[in-house]
Amino acid sequence: MTDQPGLLALWCVPRSRSTAFERAMYERGDLLVVHEPFSRVCDFGEAEVAGRTCASQEEVMTALTETAADRPVFFKDTTDFRLDRLGARPDFLRRCRHAAMVRNPRDTVRSHLVMQADATSPAMGFGHLWDIVSTVTSAGHPMHLVDGDRVAGDPETEMRRYCAAMGIEFLASSLDFRKEPPASWKATERWHAGASESNALGAAPAGRKRFPEGLEEIALAFERDQLPYYERITAALGGATR
Repeated sequence: MTDQPGLLALWCVPRSRSTAFERAMYERGDLLVVHEPFSRVCDFGEAEVAGRTCASQEEVMTALTETAADRPVFFKDTTDFRLDRLGARPDFLRRCRHAAMVRNPRDTVRSHLVMQADATSPAMGFGHLWDIVSTVTSAGHPMHLVDGDRVAGDPETEMRRYCAAMGIEFLASSLDFRKEPPASWKATERWHAGASESNALGAAPAGRKRFPEGLEEIALAFERDQLPYYERITAALGGATR
């Protein structure tokens, strides 16, 4: 590992339990946690990274790299949008320690449609995540797989695996949520209600929304679209999880 402070990148499909995972990283207290800077630029036109306003994916990469020169940084980003500038910055790819996070497509798709009934199939994110996995691994960089289903079933084991792969200490205390959710969640808080209400990684809050029967055919079609990408990701990263 490099002697420089770490820059930990977690690339995730939406609704993979990634925000709960991020909250565990926030609980550690030894990392600056940056919430979805790339997708925020794509969605809102700008993102804040350590007090710096960024208006492009390139500016986000620069801000993350420069911030991580002074202190360890963890960021996670979802792939609702196509993050297509990473290949233009080999220095950024080299600087990061990369992980990808997935969850089985059936539950991912349905969880997404409950939140956004008019979402498109590409917004489910598996294809966009596969593009990132391909970019990172083709450049010769290792990439760890985090499985959202395993996070729910055995959070300690999955977090221990992640910490070992990233070269950071496992802190058992990070699995219990004592701090208030980060202020950076505010703009998109309805998407993070479960992670905000949970008191521990892997603990699902009560009152989950039921899936509308009228969306079942759409969900099945989206699942068929996304499954091949899910299988490519898990095969490439050595973690078939279905």
